[in-house]
Amino acid sequence: MGTPRISSRFWLLASGLHGYDAYAMWTFAFIFFWIWVAAMLLAIWAARIAQRFGMRLPRIVQQTLPAENLPPVALILPIKGVDDDTQANVQALLSQDYPDYRLIFTVESEDDPVVALLERLAREDSRIEIVVSGLSRDRGQKIHNQLSAVDRTTTQDEVLAFVDADANPAPSWLHALVLPLTYGDYIGASTGYRFFIPVTDHTANKIVLILNAQVGALLGPYRRTFAWGGSMAIRRKDFFDYGLHDMWQNALSDDYVLSHCVKKVAKKKIQFVPQCLVASDANFNWASLFEFVVRQYRITKVCEPMVWLTAIGGALLYLTAFLYTLFNSVYGFIQPNAYSPENPHWRQIVMFVALYVLSMFRGYMLVHGGMQLWPQHKASISSAMRWAILGMPWCFFINLMALIGSAVGKTIVWRGVSYKLISRTKTIVQRPHIASSTGSGMMSRERAEV
Repeated sequence: MGTPRISSRFWLLASGLHGYDAYAMWTFAFIFFWIWVAAMLLAIWAARIAQRFGMRLPRIVQQTLPAENLPPVALILPIKGVDDDTQANVQALLSQDYPDYRLIFTVESEDDPVVALLERLAREDSRIEIVVSGLSRDRGQKIHNQLSAVDRTTTQDEVLAFVDADANPAPSWLHALVLPLTYGDYIGASTGYRFFIPVTDHTANKIVLILNAQVGALLGPYRRTFAWGGSMAIRRKDFFDYGLHDMWQNALSDDYVLSHCVKKVAKKKIQFVPQCLVASDANFNWASLFEFVVRQYRITKVCEPMVWLTAIGGALLYLTAFLYTLFNSVYGFIQPNAYSPENPHWRQIVMFVALYVLSMFRGYMLVHGGMQLWPQHKASISSAMRWAILGMPWCFFINLMALIGSAVGKTIVWRGVSYKLISRTKTIVQRPHIASSTGSGMMSRERAEV
Protein backbone atom coordinates (compact mmCIF):
# COMPACT_ATOMS: atom_id res chain seq x y z
CA MET A 1 0.00 0.00 0.00
CA GLY A 2 3.04 2.30 0.29
CA THR A 3 3.56 2.71 -3.45
CA PRO A 4 0.05 4.02 -4.22
CA ARG A 5 0.44 6.59 -1.43
CA ILE A 6 3.72 7.86 -2.93
CA SER A 7 2.23 7.94 -6.42
CA SER A 8 -0.80 9.81 -5.21
CA ARG A 9 1.37 12.37 -3.50
CA PHE A 10 3.57 12.77 -6.59
CA TRP A 11 0.70 13.40 -9.01
CA LEU A 12 -0.97 15.64 -6.47
CA LEU A 13 2.08 17.84 -6.03
CA ALA A 14 2.79 17.97 -9.76
CA SER A 15 -0.75 19.06 -10.56
CA GLY A 16 -0.92 21.63 -7.75
CA LEU A 17 -3.88 20.13 -5.95
CA HIS A 18 -2.36 20.41 -2.50
CA GLY A 19 -4.74 21.01 0.35
CA TYR A 20 -7.32 18.49 -0.84
CA ASP A 21 -7.85 14.93 0.20
CA ALA A 22 -5.24 12.95 -1.71
CA TYR A 23 -7.32 9.84 -2.20
CA ALA A 24 -10.36 11.72 -3.48
CA MET A 25 -8.34 13.82 -5.95
CA TRP A 26 -5.82 11.24 -7.19
CA THR A 27 -7.62 10.43 -10.46
CA PHE A 28 -8.23 14.11 -11.22
CA ALA A 29 -4.58 15.00 -10.64
CA PHE A 30 -3.31 12.02 -12.62
CA ILE A 31 -5.44 12.87 -15.68
CA PHE A 32 -4.52 16.53 -15.77
CA PHE A 33 -0.82 15.84 -15.30
CA TRP A 34 -0.80 13.65 -18.39
CA ILE A 35 -2.87 16.19 -20.32
CA TRP A 36 -0.10 18.67 -19.58
CA VAL A 37 2.55 16.15 -20.67
CA ALA A 38 0.69 15.54 -23.96
CA ALA A 39 0.29 19.28 -24.48
CA MET A 40 4.02 19.78 -23.89
CA LEU A 41 4.93 17.12 -26.43
CA LEU A 42 2.57 18.71 -28.94
CA ALA A 43 4.01 22.16 -28.22
CA ILE A 44 7.59 20.90 -28.68
CA TRP A 45 6.67 19.32 -32.01
CA ALA A 46 4.84 22.47 -33.16
CA ALA A 47 7.78 24.66 -32.13
CA ARG A 48 10.14 22.42 -34.09
CA ILE A 49 8.20 22.69 -37.34
CA ALA A 50 7.78 26.44 -36.79
CA GLN A 51 11.57 26.67 -36.46
CA ARG A 52 11.87 24.89 -39.81
CA PHE A 53 9.46 27.41 -41.33
CA GLY A 54 11.29 30.36 -39.82
CA MET A 55 14.88 29.33 -40.54
CA ARG A 56 15.13 26.57 -43.12
CA LEU A 57 12.47 27.57 -45.64
CA PRO A 58 13.94 31.04 -46.34
CA ARG A 59 17.28 29.35 -47.20
CA ILE A 60 15.53 26.88 -49.53
CA VAL A 61 13.67 29.67 -51.31
CA GLN A 62 16.94 31.44 -52.06
CA GLN A 63 18.39 28.41 -53.85
CA THR A 64 18.76 28.61 -57.62
CA LEU A 65 16.33 26.47 -59.55
CA PRO A 66 17.97 23.90 -61.84
CA ALA A 67 17.55 24.36 -65.59
CA GLU A 68 15.37 21.58 -66.97
CA ASN A 69 13.41 20.81 -70.12
CA LEU A 70 10.11 22.04 -68.77
CA PRO A 71 6.81 20.91 -70.33
CA PRO A 72 4.22 23.28 -71.86
CA VAL A 73 1.73 24.58 -69.30
CA ALA A 74 -1.85 25.79 -69.36
CA LEU A 75 -2.13 28.20 -66.43
CA ILE A 76 -5.77 28.41 -65.30
CA LEU A 77 -7.06 31.36 -63.29
CA PRO A 78 -10.71 31.57 -62.16
CA ILE A 79 -11.42 35.23 -61.54
CA LYS A 80 -14.32 37.45 -60.50
CA GLY A 81 -14.42 41.22 -60.23
CA VAL A 82 -11.66 43.80 -60.24
CA ASP A 83 -9.75 44.56 -57.05
CA ASP A 84 -7.02 47.12 -56.46
CA ASP A 85 -4.31 44.54 -57.11
CA THR A 86 -5.94 42.62 -59.98
CA GLN A 87 -3.94 44.18 -62.81
CA ALA A 88 -0.66 43.85 -60.90
CA ASN A 89 -1.40 40.17 -60.18
CA VAL A 90 -2.23 39.46 -63.82
CA GLN A 91 0.96 41.20 -64.94
CA ALA A 92 2.94 39.04 -62.50
CA LEU A 93 1.49 35.94 -64.17
CA LEU A 94 2.31 37.28 -67.62
CA SER A 95 5.91 37.93 -66.52
CA GLN A 96 6.78 34.37 -65.47
CA ASP A 97 10.27 33.17 -66.33
CA TYR A 98 8.97 30.08 -68.11
CA PRO A 99 9.63 29.02 -71.73
CA ASP A 100 6.21 27.78 -72.87
CA TYR A 101 2.95 28.61 -71.15
CA ARG A 102 -0.40 30.22 -71.81
CA LEU A 103 -3.04 31.69 -69.52
CA ILE A 104 -6.70 30.73 -69.48
CA PHE A 105 -8.81 33.20 -67.51
CA THR A 106 -12.23 31.84 -66.67
CA VAL A 107 -15.13 33.98 -65.45
CA GLU A 108 -18.71 33.32 -64.46
CA SER A 109 -20.36 35.99 -66.62
CA GLU A 110 -19.47 38.14 -69.59
CA ASP A 111 -20.89 41.07 -67.61
CA ASP A 112 -18.11 40.76 -65.04
CA PRO A 113 -16.12 44.03 -65.00
CA VAL A 114 -12.86 42.06 -65.15
CA VAL A 115 -13.70 40.92 -68.70
CA ALA A 116 -12.94 44.37 -70.12
CA LEU A 117 -9.50 44.34 -68.48
CA LEU A 118 -8.77 40.83 -69.72
CA GLU A 119 -9.91 41.64 -73.27
CA ARG A 120 -7.57 44.61 -73.38
CA LEU A 121 -4.66 42.48 -72.18
CA ALA A 122 -5.59 39.71 -74.64
CA ARG A 123 -5.25 42.12 -77.56
CA GLU A 124 -1.70 42.78 -76.40
CA ASP A 125 -0.68 39.23 -75.54
CA SER A 126 -1.68 36.20 -77.63
CA ARG A 127 -1.06 33.82 -74.71
CA ILE A 128 -4.29 34.93 -73.06
CA GLU A 129 -7.57 33.08 -73.55
CA ILE A 130 -10.84 34.00 -71.86
CA VAL A 131 -13.56 31.47 -71.06
CA VAL A 132 -17.03 32.46 -69.84
CA SER A 133 -18.33 29.42 -67.99
CA GLY A 134 -21.82 30.52 -66.95
CA LEU A 135 -23.51 29.78 -63.65
CA SER A 136 -22.79 26.57 -61.79
CA ARG A 137 -25.77 24.39 -60.91
CA ASP A 138 -24.34 21.30 -59.24
CA ARG A 139 -20.80 22.19 -58.10
CA GLY A 140 -18.78 25.06 -56.71
CA GLN A 141 -18.53 28.05 -59.04
CA LYS A 142 -14.74 28.01 -58.83
CA ILE A 143 -14.53 24.35 -59.87
CA HIS A 144 -17.14 25.01 -62.56
CA ASN A 145 -14.92 27.76 -63.97
CA GLN A 146 -11.83 25.57 -63.72
CA LEU A 147 -13.49 22.68 -65.54
CA SER A 148 -14.60 25.03 -68.30
CA ALA A 149 -10.98 26.08 -68.72
CA VAL A 150 -9.72 22.48 -68.62
CA ASP A 151 -12.13 21.67 -71.46
CA ARG A 152 -10.30 24.30 -73.55
CA THR A 153 -6.93 22.61 -73.09
CA THR A 154 -5.36 20.12 -75.51
CA THR A 155 -2.79 17.35 -75.34
CA GLN A 156 -0.16 19.97 -76.15
CA ASP A 157 -0.77 21.41 -72.66
CA GLU A 158 1.18 18.77 -70.77
CA VAL A 159 0.68 20.38 -67.35
CA LEU A 160 -2.34 22.11 -65.81
CA ALA A 161 -1.43 24.77 -63.25
CA PHE A 162 -4.01 26.53 -61.10
CA VAL A 163 -3.65 29.87 -59.33
CA ASP A 164 -5.95 32.23 -57.42
CA ALA A 165 -6.66 35.76 -58.56
CA ASP A 166 -5.33 37.35 -55.37
CA ALA A 167 -1.87 35.79 -55.74
CA ASN A 168 1.10 37.89 -56.84
CA PRO A 169 3.77 35.28 -57.54
CA ALA A 170 7.47 35.85 -58.13
CA PRO A 171 8.83 35.44 -61.69
CA SER A 172 10.24 31.99 -60.85
CA TRP A 173 6.95 30.71 -59.37
CA LEU A 174 5.73 28.69 -62.36
CA HIS A 175 9.18 27.18 -62.97
CA ALA A 176 9.37 26.05 -59.33
CA LEU A 177 5.79 24.72 -59.33
CA VAL A 178 6.19 22.57 -62.45
CA LEU A 179 9.74 21.35 -61.73
CA PRO A 180 8.74 18.52 -59.30
CA LEU A 181 6.52 17.00 -61.98
CA THR A 182 9.71 16.25 -63.97
CA TYR A 183 11.19 14.18 -61.12
CA GLY A 184 9.19 11.05 -61.91
CA ASP A 185 5.76 9.48 -61.89
CA TYR A 186 5.80 9.08 -58.10
CA ILE A 187 5.07 12.82 -57.85
CA GLY A 188 1.39 13.18 -58.71
CA ALA A 189 1.03 16.91 -58.05
CA SER A 190 2.91 19.92 -56.71
CA THR A 191 1.70 22.75 -54.53
CA GLY A 192 2.58 25.97 -52.79
CA TYR A 193 0.66 27.83 -50.11
CA ARG A 194 -0.28 31.37 -49.11
CA PHE A 195 1.01 33.76 -46.48
CA PHE A 196 -1.31 36.54 -45.41
CA ILE A 197 0.07 40.08 -45.43
CA PRO A 198 -1.92 42.56 -43.27
CA VAL A 199 -3.02 45.57 -45.30
CA THR A 200 -4.53 47.40 -42.32
CA ASP A 201 -3.64 47.49 -38.64
CA HIS A 202 -6.79 45.61 -37.58
CA THR A 203 -6.04 42.87 -35.07
CA ALA A 204 -8.03 40.37 -37.13
CA ASN A 205 -5.41 40.62 -39.90
CA LYS A 206 -2.64 39.74 -37.46
CA ILE A 207 -4.61 36.80 -36.08
CA VAL A 208 -5.30 35.36 -39.54
CA LEU A 209 -1.60 35.72 -40.42
CA ILE A 210 -0.68 33.58 -37.40
CA LEU A 211 -3.43 30.99 -37.90
CA ASN A 212 -2.59 30.60 -41.57
CA ALA A 213 1.16 30.42 -40.94
CA GLN A 214 0.57 27.55 -38.52
CA VAL A 215 -0.98 25.57 -41.38
CA GLY A 216 1.76 26.57 -43.83
CA ALA A 217 4.45 25.37 -41.42
CA LEU A 218 2.94 21.86 -41.48
CA LEU A 219 3.66 21.39 -45.17
CA GLY A 220 6.84 19.67 -46.26
CA PRO A 221 6.87 15.92 -45.52
CA TYR A 222 4.76 13.98 -48.01
CA ARG A 223 2.49 12.52 -45.34
CA ARG A 224 1.41 16.00 -44.16
CA THR A 225 1.33 17.81 -47.49
CA PHE A 226 -1.97 18.59 -49.17
CA ALA A 227 -2.64 20.66 -52.26
CA TRP A 228 -3.71 24.28 -52.02
CA GLY A 229 -5.96 25.46 -54.85
CA GLY A 230 -4.31 28.85 -55.14
CA SER A 231 -0.98 27.37 -56.27
CA MET A 232 -1.00 23.79 -57.56
CA ALA A 233 -0.10 21.82 -60.68
CA ILE A 234 -0.78 18.37 -62.10
CA ARG A 235 -0.01 16.66 -65.40
CA ARG A 236 -2.96 16.93 -67.75
CA LYS A 237 -2.85 13.21 -68.51
CA ASP A 238 -2.93 12.40 -64.79
CA PHE A 239 -5.80 14.83 -64.26
CA PHE A 240 -7.96 12.53 -66.37
CA ASP A 241 -6.30 9.18 -65.63
CA TYR A 242 -6.53 9.60 -61.85
CA GLY A 243 -10.25 10.30 -62.20
CA LEU A 244 -9.96 13.88 -60.94
CA HIS A 245 -12.01 15.26 -63.83
CA ASP A 246 -14.91 13.03 -62.78
CA MET A 247 -14.48 13.72 -59.06
CA TRP A 248 -14.68 17.47 -59.66
CA GLN A 249 -18.04 17.26 -61.42
CA ASN A 250 -20.14 17.78 -58.26
CA ALA A 251 -17.49 18.97 -55.80
CA LEU A 252 -16.92 22.26 -54.01
CA SER A 253 -13.29 22.09 -52.88
CA ASP A 254 -10.80 21.79 -55.73
CA ASP A 255 -7.75 21.23 -53.53
CA TYR A 256 -9.16 18.76 -51.01
CA VAL A 257 -10.54 16.60 -53.81
CA LEU A 258 -7.27 16.78 -55.74
CA SER A 259 -5.33 15.83 -52.61
CA HIS A 260 -7.60 12.86 -51.93
CA CYS A 261 -7.46 11.74 -55.55
CA VAL A 262 -3.66 11.95 -55.81
CA LYS A 263 -2.77 10.49 -52.40
CA LYS A 264 -5.59 8.02 -51.69
CA VAL A 265 -6.80 6.96 -55.13
CA ALA A 266 -3.69 7.17 -57.32
CA LYS A 267 -1.31 6.44 -54.39
CA LYS A 268 1.08 9.20 -55.50
CA LYS A 269 2.82 11.98 -53.59
CA ILE A 270 2.22 15.73 -53.48
CA GLN A 271 5.39 17.82 -53.51
CA PHE A 272 5.39 21.00 -51.45
CA VAL A 273 7.45 23.72 -53.12
CA PRO A 274 8.63 26.47 -50.72
CA GLN A 275 9.40 28.78 -53.68
CA CYS A 276 5.67 28.69 -54.46
CA LEU A 277 4.56 30.33 -51.24
CA VAL A 278 2.62 33.36 -52.41
CA ALA A 279 1.68 36.54 -50.58
CA SER A 280 -2.05 37.28 -50.19
CA ASP A 281 -3.53 40.48 -48.83
CA ALA A 282 -5.33 40.18 -45.49
CA ASN A 283 -8.04 42.78 -45.05
CA PHE A 284 -10.34 41.35 -42.38
CA ASN A 285 -12.44 42.56 -39.50
CA TRP A 286 -13.66 40.27 -36.73
CA ALA A 287 -16.85 39.32 -38.57
CA SER A 288 -15.15 38.51 -41.87
CA LEU A 289 -12.34 36.67 -40.05
CA PHE A 290 -14.77 34.30 -38.33
CA GLU A 291 -16.76 33.86 -41.54
CA PHE A 292 -13.58 32.95 -43.43
CA VAL A 293 -12.16 30.56 -40.83
CA VAL A 294 -15.50 28.84 -40.11
CA ARG A 295 -16.02 28.35 -43.85
CA GLN A 296 -12.58 26.76 -44.24
CA TYR A 297 -13.17 24.43 -41.31
CA ARG A 298 -16.66 23.50 -42.44
CA ILE A 299 -15.25 22.44 -45.81
CA THR A 300 -12.50 20.53 -43.98
CA LYS A 301 -15.08 18.78 -41.77
CA VAL A 302 -16.84 17.35 -44.81
CA CYS A 303 -13.83 16.70 -47.05
CA GLU A 304 -11.26 15.57 -44.47
CA PRO A 305 -13.07 14.80 -41.18
CA MET A 306 -10.00 13.31 -39.48
CA VAL A 307 -8.03 16.51 -40.11
CA TRP A 308 -10.90 18.50 -38.60
CA LEU A 309 -11.11 16.24 -35.54
CA THR A 310 -7.34 16.42 -35.08
CA ALA A 311 -7.48 20.22 -35.15
CA ILE A 312 -10.19 20.23 -32.46
CA GLY A 313 -8.25 17.76 -30.33
CA GLY A 314 -5.03 19.75 -30.56
CA ALA A 315 -6.73 23.05 -29.67
CA LEU A 316 -8.60 21.50 -26.71
CA LEU A 317 -5.47 19.77 -25.44
CA TYR A 318 -3.36 22.92 -25.47
CA LEU A 319 -6.01 25.22 -24.00
CA THR A 320 -6.96 22.74 -21.26
CA ALA A 321 -3.35 22.38 -20.13
CA PHE A 322 -2.69 26.12 -20.45
CA LEU A 323 -5.77 27.24 -18.50
CA TYR A 324 -5.36 24.52 -15.87
CA THR A 325 -1.75 25.43 -15.09
CA LEU A 326 -2.58 29.15 -15.26
CA PHE A 327 -5.42 28.73 -12.75
CA ASN A 328 -3.28 26.73 -10.34
CA SER A 329 -0.40 29.20 -10.67
CA VAL A 330 -2.64 32.12 -9.76
CA TYR A 331 -4.51 30.17 -7.09
CA GLY A 332 -1.26 29.28 -5.40
CA PHE A 333 -0.55 32.95 -4.65
CA ILE A 334 -3.77 33.45 -2.72
CA GLN A 335 -3.43 30.43 -0.46
CA PRO A 336 -2.59 31.06 3.21
CA ASN A 337 0.71 29.22 2.86
CA ALA A 338 1.50 30.59 -0.60
CA TYR A 339 5.07 31.58 0.33
CA SER A 340 5.83 28.61 2.52
CA PRO A 341 8.89 26.58 1.46
CA GLU A 342 6.73 23.46 1.69
CA ASN A 343 4.18 24.77 -0.82
CA PRO A 344 4.65 23.01 -4.20
CA HIS A 345 3.18 26.02 -6.00
CA TRP A 346 6.42 26.57 -7.92
CA ARG A 347 5.82 23.33 -9.81
CA GLN A 348 2.65 24.74 -11.35
CA ILE A 349 4.47 27.93 -12.29
CA VAL A 350 7.18 25.90 -14.04
CA MET A 351 4.56 23.86 -15.91
CA PHE A 352 2.73 27.01 -17.02
CA VAL A 353 5.86 28.89 -18.05
CA ALA A 354 7.23 25.91 -20.01
CA LEU A 355 4.05 25.68 -22.08
CA TYR A 356 3.84 29.43 -22.61
CA VAL A 357 7.49 29.81 -23.62
CA LEU A 358 7.14 27.13 -26.28
CA SER A 359 4.10 28.88 -27.73
CA MET A 360 6.03 32.19 -27.71
CA PHE A 361 8.92 30.59 -29.57
CA ARG A 362 6.54 29.05 -32.09
CA GLY A 363 4.80 32.36 -32.76
CA TYR A 364 8.10 34.21 -33.12
CA MET A 365 9.39 31.69 -35.68
CA LEU A 366 6.23 31.84 -37.77
CA VAL A 367 6.36 35.63 -38.08
CA HIS A 368 10.14 35.67 -38.45
CA GLY A 369 9.84 33.25 -41.38
CA GLY A 370 7.35 35.52 -43.10
CA MET A 371 9.65 38.51 -42.66
CA GLN A 372 12.53 36.56 -44.20
CA LEU A 373 10.46 35.27 -47.11
CA TRP A 374 8.90 38.64 -47.96
CA PRO A 375 11.34 41.37 -46.88
CA GLN A 376 9.41 43.91 -48.95
CA HIS A 377 6.47 43.39 -46.56
CA LYS A 378 8.58 43.26 -43.41
CA ALA A 379 6.83 46.18 -41.71
CA SER A 380 3.35 44.74 -42.26
CA ILE A 381 4.32 41.22 -41.18
CA SER A 382 6.24 42.39 -38.11
CA SER A 383 3.09 44.11 -36.84
CA ALA A 384 1.83 40.64 -35.89
CA MET A 385 4.91 39.83 -33.79
CA ARG A 386 3.43 41.00 -30.48
CA TRP A 387 0.37 38.82 -30.95
CA ALA A 388 2.50 35.89 -32.09
CA ILE A 389 4.69 36.06 -28.98
CA LEU A 390 2.30 37.14 -26.24
CA GLY A 391 -1.10 36.31 -27.68
CA MET A 392 -0.64 32.77 -28.97
CA PRO A 393 -3.15 31.31 -26.45
CA TRP A 394 -5.70 33.85 -27.66
CA CYS A 395 -5.06 32.68 -31.24
CA PHE A 396 -5.71 29.10 -30.09
CA PHE A 397 -8.95 30.22 -28.47
CA ILE A 398 -10.16 31.97 -31.64
CA ASN A 399 -9.21 28.91 -33.64
CA LEU A 400 -11.19 26.66 -31.28
CA MET A 401 -14.25 28.94 -31.48
CA ALA A 402 -14.12 28.72 -35.27
CA LEU A 403 -13.81 24.94 -35.10
CA ILE A 404 -16.83 24.74 -32.80
CA GLY A 405 -18.75 27.07 -35.10
CA SER A 406 -18.00 24.83 -38.06
CA ALA A 407 -19.37 21.78 -36.23
CA VAL A 408 -22.97 22.88 -36.83
CA GLY A 409 -24.31 22.44 -40.34
CA LYS A 410 -22.80 21.70 -43.73
CA THR A 411 -23.79 24.88 -45.55
CA ILE A 412 -21.43 27.71 -46.46
CA VAL A 413 -21.88 31.00 -48.29
CA TRP A 414 -19.08 31.82 -50.71
CA ARG A 415 -19.13 34.94 -52.88
CA GLY A 416 -22.88 35.33 -52.45
CA VAL A 417 -23.74 31.72 -53.31
CA SER A 418 -24.91 29.15 -50.77
CA TYR A 419 -23.51 25.63 -51.00
CA LYS A 420 -24.61 22.59 -49.02
CA LEU A 421 -21.83 20.01 -48.80
CA ILE A 422 -23.21 16.49 -48.91
CA SER A 423 -19.83 14.80 -49.24
CA ARG A 424 -16.35 15.42 -50.63
CA THR A 425 -17.63 15.00 -54.18
CA LYS A 426 -21.27 16.06 -53.92
CA THR A 427 -22.59 19.61 -53.49
CA ILE A 428 -26.02 21.24 -53.65
CA VAL A 429 -25.97 24.78 -55.06
CA GLN A 430 -28.56 27.13 -53.59
CA ARG A 431 -28.88 30.43 -55.43
CA PRO A 432 -31.44 33.19 -54.86
CA HIS A 433 -31.95 33.22 -58.63
CA ILE A 434 -30.31 31.56 -61.60
CA ALA A 435 -30.36 32.13 -65.35
CA SER A 436 -31.79 29.58 -67.73
CA SER A 437 -29.53 26.76 -68.80
CA THR A 438 -29.96 27.70 -72.45
CA GLY A 439 -28.76 31.22 -71.82
CA SER A 440 -25.77 30.04 -69.79
CA GLY A 441 -24.83 27.51 -72.44
CA MET A 442 -25.06 30.03 -75.26
CA MET A 443 -23.00 32.55 -73.31
CA SER A 444 -20.33 29.94 -72.65
CA ARG A 445 -20.15 28.93 -76.32
CA GLU A 446 -20.40 32.36 -77.84
CA ARG A 447 -17.71 33.96 -75.69
CA ALA A 448 -15.44 31.01 -75.08
CA GLU A 449 -12.39 32.65 -76.58
CA VAL A 450 -11.05 36.07 -77.47
